[in-house]
Amino acid sequence: MSKLNSPCLLLSKIEWSEWNSLEIDSFSEVPKEPGLYRVRHRTENRDHLEYIGESGDTRRRIQSLARGAYADEMPYRDPHTAAPCLWAVQDNVGSALDVSYTTPPKAEDDQHRKGIEAALIALHRREANCSPTANFGRIIDGYKQSSYSQSDPAYRGGPLASGEDEPNSASGVQPPDWQNWREPLARDWMHLEWSEPYRLAERLNADPPDTGVYRIWYEGQDSTLAYIGESSNISSRLYNHEQTFGGDALFAYAERSDLDASHKRKEIETDCIGAYYLEVGKAPLAQFGHTENIPP
Repeated sequence: MSKLNSPCLLLSKIEWSEWNSLEIDSFSEVPKEPGLYRVRHRTENRDHLEYIGESGDTRRRIQSLARGAYADEMPYRDPHTAAPCLWAVQDNVGSALDVSYTTPPKAEDDQHRKGIEAALIALHRREANCSPTANFGRIIDGYKQSSYSQSDPAYRGGPLASGEDEPNSASGVQPPDWQNWREPLARDWMHLEWSEPYRLAERLNADPPDTGVYRIWYEGQDSTLAYIGESSNISSRLYNHEQTFGGDALFAYAERSDLDASHKRKEIETDCIGAYYLEVGKAPLAQFGHTENIPP
């Protein structure tokens, strides 16, 4: 059984559509309902996915991605942030990109949908030992990433000129080995070395590292996490979180010396969110901007 057909990777309870070419004139068969989608390349030696995404309007989002991926020149990072990378993939490897989608009932809820996306990405990383090519804002080797259209200055990427480099093409980090992944408050959860717990009001006593991931929860709520995050300035981020979660909320952090780039930190953050979703059946309380779920 190939890695991409593993029941663990595909979350066997999700019913995916058949694979169809991303390079078509109409996506009228794709539902407009909230859902998730994945992109692959038909080249035999690419045994990983190119992208996993979610949207409140599945058809519109796939159409946006297709227009960008097959544009005459590399598109901006908006309206679809993965389009520049997939443009580079089809320019470099060939145009044979396929898309598949699913619209499970839970996808109607924004937080659940993003939690499922995190779980799919985390499982893909565990199975394929790498992230989908275009997730986390990355670009492939040999290409410059586009800016957003509203950047100042705005610019379109493309093949790198001789002597140029692109930091967003740097390799990601390998996934953790999922040790003790069912215990989100354990000191060795996801094979990370978590600190002892501190209250947010006592964050200055914790002396956290600049770079790493962290988790926030409330005492007496079993294994329910309120938030999982990443930062290159954890102390500053915790200051902001105290205003949101209150000084009595607990936190712990995990440092890894290899998390020296945003996409690397987001990979580990997503591993943790995805594993949590698979165990608990929902995202941490306030994940993805849902601060209304914070207990009074």
